[in-house]
Amino acid sequence: MHEPVRLRLLAALAPTDYIDFSALLRLVGVSKSALSKHVSALTDAGVIAVVNSPDDKRARRISLTELGRRSFDAYLKQLEQIVREARG
Repeated sequence: MHEPVRLRLLAALAPTDYIDFSALLRLVGVSKSALSKHVSALTDAGVIAVVNSPDDKRARRISLTELGRRSFDAYLKQLEQIVREARG
């Protein structure tokens, strides 16, 4: 989760129920193959889920799992604590 691309991916997913893969590709700003690798790794870790769109079987919807939401929230809290401590 600590890689910048994965953090951008999770940050894009956090405020929404799901994002189509193509939209996520534009938001994260990496190649299709790079995003696919990150999505696969996060799916294997149980952090995100991938389902086919009911409207277009070729399209995939990406969403945070409950574990993913909890993990991302905990990570943000840790970062906020680090920033507070650094600022004194």
